[in-house]
Amino acid sequence: MSTREKILAAVAVIFFVCLVVWVVRTTPKAPPPFEKVEPPTIMEYEGNTITEERDGKIIWELTCDKLRVDSITQDMELINVKGKYYDEDKTWNLTADHGIYDQAEKLIYLEGNVILTNNVDSEELRSEDLAWLTEKEILVAQGKVSVKNDKGATLLADKIEWFSAEEKIIATGNIDVTNTDGAKLLSDKLEWLSAEDRLIATGNVRISREDMRGFGDMAYAEGDFKKFGLIGNAKVLKGVTDEPTN
Repeated sequence: MSTREKILAAVAVIFFVCLVVWVVRTTPKAPPPFEKVEPPTIMEYEGNTITEERDGKIIWELTCDKLRVDSITQDMELINVKGKYYDEDKTWNLTADHGIYDQAEKLIYLEGNVILTNNVDSEELRSEDLAWLTEKEILVAQGKVSVKNDKGATLLADKIEWFSAEEKIIATGNIDVTNTDGAKLLSDKLEWLSAEDRLIATGNVRISREDMRGFGDMAYAEGDFKKFGLIGNAKVLKGVTDEPTN
């Protein structure tokens, strides 16, 4: 190869190397991988009302100061709750500090200073928390539960299940019933059939009325304790003034 050819070959190699370097330096860098950002699933609103209708009539409604909604499940969290349940002849008014509405289960769970009253008489329920199955019309209250009927009789218990359609209450745990005339009933479990004005108590039953004391495994009472009966290890004492204790 002549000297001239060698020089031309060297120039070609240098040109090729420079071209490669230029291409490498000027090629844009690959973009960073895209980070998928999920939209927030919780939407928050200041004040709102949710309702449920049946046959064109509003069955219940809940209002609150603040509402948080999960956009995926549609579950709702409510702060400072006020609600209404429309019964056939009365409206029940409800208040609580906090609530959750489970859309799938049709369950309203409330906690903190739960109070349930109606607009017709002085019936009232108070508890620490309350679960309300709206479609089944079943209410379950727990934690220092107290119920007062329209005649002034009171029921205290650890847990109360209220079956609205059947007008029945089942209470369990430290049952303490006090009638308007001072008659008292203590037991482990109690079934209160409000439509029939009848009580059925079971487990460590103790009844006191004036100077009478009754004990048994099971008891029933009708007409504001005017009629009652004891079953199983039954014992009735007269002329006794001490109060029965749990």
